[in-house]
Amino acid sequence: MIRFGGIPPSTSCSPRGRITLHPALVQAPRDCIDYAVLHELCHPACHDHSARFYRLLDRHMPGWRAVKARLDGMAEDLLRQ
Repeated sequence: MIRFGGIPPSTSCSPRGRITLHPALVQAPRDCIDYAVLHELCHPACHDHSARFYRLLDRHMPGWRAVKARLDGMAEDLLRQ
């Protein structure tokens, strides 16, 4: 689950693997959208936010931390639009 700056969940992956994305995410830059989708796609393989989960993210998007920080920094603006 990804939260935009502490705001209620913006993306999630259900126990059955259904991914839900916040509509405001489409206004984000492409790399931020890619990060949010990849984050949720990692959950069926690793259901928590453990070190294993983050290694999986690192494997598929080595620069995800910077992209996440960028998305977190613009979250309130995205949600206001």
